[in-house]
Amino acid sequence: MAAAGQVLTVFARTITVVFQHAADKAAEEARFRTLDILHVSALGVQALRVAIPALIVSLFVSADMVSNMLSAIPEFVTRGLQIAGGFIVVVGYAMVLRMMGVKYLMPFFFLGFLAGGYLDLSLLAFGGVGVIMALLYIQLNPQWRKAEPHPQTTTITALDQLDD
Repeated sequence: MAAAGQVLTVFARTITVVFQHAADKAAEEARFRTLDILHVSALGVQALRVAIPALIVSLFVSADMVSNMLSAIPEFVTRGLQIAGGFIVVVGYAMVLRMMGVKYLMPFFFLGFLAGGYLDLSLLAFGGVGVIMALLYIQLNPQWRKAEPHPQTTTITALDQLDD
């Protein structure tokens, strides 16, 4: 099954090369509508690469067969896959930390991590809180504020009567 999927991947990517060359030509000629159509068409080919095998499997394999195959997997294998899934999360966090590399933003990262563990908010709620915190940070941080010119004060020394 994996070999068939790999062949479909190579086939789909070979077909999308034609779309990419046509998109390059459309971009050079500033035909943006054609460029949009070619972009969506190439994505459609990639979607079919996944949809066709899924449709074939769903037509020939019943839900009972899938349930029986999953229950035939030994407990130690499923437990190992669960542990590996936990490692993937840890590796993902490590990659984010490595890519961030901006030390002054680390408190926000750890605050979000702790809040995620204890507040039981949805991903959408976290996104909203993150956007609000980013906007507040930009507004309050002097680095991001525009320097407003101070009005010039007139010097009184030219008008001072005691200088005579």
